[in-house]
Formats: sequence, structure tokens, C-alpha cells
Amino acid sequence: MTMAALAVAELLLVIFAYQVMASIECRNTEIETACRALRSMTARGLSVITVMAIYFWLRPAAYRALATAAHAAPGHYAWLAAHVTGLALIFAPLSLFGAEEIGAAFTPTLILLCLGGSMAAAGAFLWITPLNSWREWMRNDSYMLPLALFVGFLVPDLADLMRPIWEWSTLSSLTFFLVFLVLTLLGFDVGVHPPTFEIGIKEFYVQIASQCSGVEGIALISIFMGFYALLMRPDLRQRRFWLILFPLAVLTSWLFNILRIAILIIIGANVSPEHALNGFHSYAGWLLFTALALGVVIVAHRAQWLHRAPLTKTNRASIRADRLAATIIPFIVMMVSGVIVSAFWPNPEDGYPLRAALMIAVLLYFWPAVRDLCQSPSALSLAVGVLIGIIWIATAPNSTEVIGERPDVAWIILRLAGTILLVPVIEELFFRGYILRRLNRSNLAWTLVAVTVSSLLFGLMHDRAIAGTLAGAAFGLLYLQHRRLADAIAAHIAANALIAIAALWTAKWALI
Repeated sequence: MTMAALAVAELLLVIFAYQVMASIECRNTEIETACRALRSMTARGLSVITVMAIYFWLRPAAYRALATAAHAAPGHYAWLAAHVTGLALIFAPLSLFGAEEIGAAFTPTLILLCLGGSMAAAGAFLWITPLNSWREWMRNDSYMLPLALFVGFLVPDLADLMRPIWEWSTLSSLTFFLVFLVLTLLGFDVGVHPPTFEIGIKEFYVQIASQCSGVEGIALISIFMGFYALLMRPDLRQRRFWLILFPLAVLTSWLFNILRIAILIIIGANVSPEHALNGFHSYAGWLLFTALALGVVIVAHRAQWLHRAPLTKTNRASIRADRLAATIIPFIVMMVSGVIVSAFWPNPEDGYPLRAALMIAVLLYFWPAVRDLCQSPSALSLAVGVLIGIIWIATAPNSTEVIGERPDVAWIILRLAGTILLVPVIEELFFRGYILRRLNRSNLAWTLVAVTVSSLLFGLMHDRAIAGTLAGAAFGLLYLQHRRLADAIAAHIAANALIAIAALWTAKWALI
């Protein structure tokens, strides 16, 4: 489960890097078909991880057997090196070509991404346990995991194949009418052309074709619910599941899609047509429908009337106090929040209040574990943090860029709170509290590897990757000095506080 959580964090980091920091417009590349196929890997990766999470959640005995096998026969650390090398190749185009020019150098970018993705996936797989152990475990589990992962990888293709089942002209007509009704109730002057199902506001119009009438979300719901029904077939009351919950889930997915189209039109008309079509439309749908499908599965698993045997209650308190979960999940929430605001706001910084709210919520949820990790920091950590802040400000490139024309007081307060408190805690929990601690061993060589890997990944989170990597190395060395995460957190807070004060004083919000 830890590897699955780490895979989620890495996937979100890739999405953030290539769809937020350096968005690639496929039609402007020299290999448009390959570009679109590569972009679909985001949806495939998200589906694979979701299917794997559902699988291990519903089959705890299989998870325990795999954990036992991994503990008894862990993979060689050469596979960890392969995984890290793969990650480095994935992010290499950003450093080699730059975020602005990466689309013009798409062929070498494609090669590096494919090679890096293959190495990262194979390295992670064999780092958990060797191939022989995997083979033995899968044989005892009737090879259900490979089948589940294969299904997860094919979810986008299966959704395309299932579209004809749901492509009714009545569905498109009703979707068209309800989108019109929603926009009208919201007070917009809506223009329509019923023969072609075109609808819009001002100069921005979209056509509600059959594939836009909600069939993709319905297909996704059907696939995930079918997978759940297969895994839970001995205990699940299948008739109730398919005759009651399934129609309700399909209806919810369809209503979700109506709201999605309405929001897309509003964004296109009032904010940015390009962002509506290439930002929100590109990946917000998959995120929303995957979250909805996962939510339906959770509801089904907790509904006693759908199960023959009494349900067992989970111990929420133990989850909140789980240190491992507390080091990974807040980072995942922070990354997901970045993708969400990039989908809904052309300038993601305008959506920062939502990001701050989600980060506060997840830290409060895991506060029992976070509180135990945050011990009293040393005075040295504060001094190092101030020095890093001074260097960061002094080496900042000359720029007059500001975020928004006139940020209001509430935005400034939340931005400062996020920069000074929320982000340092979440990033240190993940990069030093999990990655560095997980890689570190008693010998010097592995200590250097741990610091280097955690620092490089940390640097990739920042526009100034080299400066970010060096700062990450300093935070890592502070952590290793006394094995106290509080020292790294305090240094990070001190550095960000000084940078935030400079940004507030000069109104150059690009500093943070």
C-alpha cells in the first residue's frame, strides 16, 4: 500500500510538471498521434492505481501475503536505482528544453518519457520483491492482481468500447436541454442551435456530441462497479447492487457531466476559451469521474443492505495516528489540489484559497501523527533556514511579475499561511519524513543516495530547480543530524517566512 501511495504521489508530480508547469499542446507537435497516446497515459496511470487500491482494500489477505513476501525477500537496491533513474529521465526534458520550449522538442521528450516511465515502473515492481516471489504470490492469488492491473490500464479503451451502449440521441438531447437549464438558472444569456446541439455564452460555443453526453463517465462507473462486484461476488447481494445502486450511480455520473459542461462553458465565455478546452476539458473530467467512481465503490462497501455478512468497522483513530500515512497522504492532497485549481482557474494562484483549505483539512485529520513528528527544533535549523531564505531572495531572477493585479487581503493571508506553515510541513513530511528516511541506510553511500534523490525530487517541485535542490539538501542534512523532522520543518518555515516577507514588501509574489 505504501508503494501504491508513493506511485500516486509520483504520478501527480508528473501531471503537475507536464500539464501545469509545461502544458504540451499535441496539435502543435510533430507527432500528434503519439502525443495524444502519451497524454492518455495519465488517465491509464490513474486508473491502474485506483484499481490496485480497490484490489488491496477488498482483499486484505492478499495484501498481507504480499507484504510478508516483500519482507522475507526484498528486492535488490539496484531496482531502486533503476526506479530513481527512470524518474530522472521523466523529468529530464524540463531541464534540457525548458517548460516553454518542450513542445517544440517533443520527439526527444517522448523518447525520454517512455524510457523513463518503463524504467520507473519496472524498478518499483522489482524493488518490492524479486520476480520469483511475485510469481509465487500471484500463483497463490490466482493471478488476480495482473488481471486487475491489465483491466485498469485498459479502462480508457474499455470506456471507448462501451460508448455505443450509451450513445442514445435522447441522452444527447436531454443533456443539451439540462445544460441550457442550468446556465439559464444561473442567470446567463444562453445561445443555442438545437439541430447541431450547439450551446454557449457570448462568443464561446460548444457542441454536445454523443461522446460529450456523459457516456465516458457512465462507462467508467460501469467498469469500476463491475470490478467491485467481481471481487465481492461471494458476499455481495448482486441484484440489489445492480438494480438499485448501479442506476443511482449512473444517474449521478450523468448529472455530474451536465455540471461539468456548464462549468466548461462558463470558463470559456468569462475566463479563457483556451483554458476551458485545453486545461479544464483535458483532465478535469477524468479526475472527477474517477473520484466519483471510487466514491460509489466506498458507499457500496459500507452499505450493510448490499452485503450478506455483517460489516466490520475500521479504526479511524489508528489511521489518523499512522505516521506512514501522515507523511504521504498530505502530499497527495496538496498535489491533487494543484491539479484541481489548474483545471478550474487559468491562473492557478487565483484558486489558492481552495488549496489552502484542503491542506489545512488533511493536516488537521492527521494531526495526532503530525504532532508526534514535530518535536522542538534546534536553533541551528532556524539559522540555516534564514540563510537559505536570504540566498533564495538574492539569487532570484529580475522580474516584475505579480500574481493577479491586486490580490485581496484574504488571498494574501491564505497565501502567506500556505507558504510559511502548510507547504513546509507537508513537503518535509514527504521528502524528508518519507523519501529520505525510507532510502537512508547505515552506510555513507546510501545516505548520499537518500539525500540526493529526496533533494532532486524536491527541486523539481520548484521553478528554480537547482536552487530548490540545494535547499532540499540543506533540509535533508539538518534532518540527518539528529534524526528529527522538526529541524527540517523549522528551517523550511524560516526560509519561506523570510521569502514571504520579501514578497509582501515588494509585491513580487513570483518569489513564492
